[in-house]
Amino acid sequence: MAEWSEVVNTTTAKYLKGAADTTIRNRVIFAMLNRRKRILYNESGTSLTWQVKFGMPDVQTYEGGAIDFQPTDKHRQCSLTWKGYTVPDMMHEKERLMNRGPQALIDRYAKIFPDMETALTDQFGLEFYVNGTSSTSRFDGIESLFGGTTFGTTAATDKLAQPSVSYGGLSTVPGAIAGAWSANLTPTTTMPNAALGTDWPSGQGDPEYGFHSPKLVNWSASTWGTGLTTWLGNCERVLRQTTMWTRNGQGKSGATDLYLMSPTMYVDYLNKQSAKQSIIVPAKELLELGFNGVQQEGVELTDDWGCPENTAYGINFDRMWLHMMYDNLFVNKGPEFEMRSQSWLFLLATYGNFRFESPIFFSKIYNYA
Repeated sequence: MAEWSEVVNTTTAKYLKGAADTTIRNRVIFAMLNRRKRILYNESGTSLTWQVKFGMPDVQTYEGGAIDFQPTDKHRQCSLTWKGYTVPDMMHEKERLMNRGPQALIDRYAKIFPDMETALTDQFGLEFYVNGTSSTSRFDGIESLFGGTTFGTTAATDKLAQPSVSYGGLSTVPGAIAGAWSANLTPTTTMPNAALGTDWPSGQGDPEYGFHSPKLVNWSASTWGTGLTTWLGNCERVLRQTTMWTRNGQGKSGATDLYLMSPTMYVDYLNKQSAKQSIIVPAKELLELGFNGVQQEGVELTDDWGCPENTAYGINFDRMWLHMMYDNLFVNKGPEFEMRSQSWLFLLATYGNFRFESPIFFSKIYNYA
């Protein structure tokens, strides 16, 4: 029996390593993170904690005399809990006796294991899109930055929805912690969000004002200058503006690498370019990884079947990580005998979480109003 247990354990571990490699290769998010060495293994600690820079040291004019030296605290701490998933299975001792012999038992388990592995890998592939704040037992995916359907006042003329949630324990509302911003644009016409009452993320202001605020871009606004409120009509202008807003104040380090959108939105974008008889530039990095994609002004675009309808995400891969607590995405435990139930127990498991350095480097494009 010990021989059977050891063989099953070893065989399963090898199978899971291949499953993890396939998961990384077949999903654009994981492939990009892996390429940039943003998947970290053997992580530990009571929580997933990091520092976020929310401001810069003060610059003072100098006209001679003594300089006033003061300590500065320009960082705030974010923290998330570790999350996990398991797939359990059981084989009663009576069944083992009926299928006596190591090979017979291994064959029996081999019929069940692929379904366990598929269930875990399919679930894991969708975790990137989860709002871990509302679904507290699931990974803190990218929707944790945006709040799902929770956002502040947004009118049909607003190009931007108001961030209104918290991520990592810090508010995403612009100006909630500190700072001020210009208010020179006209509400309801050129100001991105009239209720917010500032030019943000256009204009200028203190770094503290929007240091933890994502860009929630309303593609259905009536003010994109096309006379339309559809994605097909506005997509090109929406993507161009979102790219500029995300880069504003951050420079190259804040630039969006990829717009990941639902298949419907991606097809509409391609149709829009085709109707213009435009030359569609292929996405070099996506093609190198085996995915289809195009470029708009240096930013790559593609689709993913798990992406929610009417939604696109602007992603900066250098500002996010996938932290895993084991040395692989998935691990197996068992078979282990349980005296109480007279059964052999099997378990597949994964523990970890996503971490986004700050929502400021990410955007969501959606029909907010």
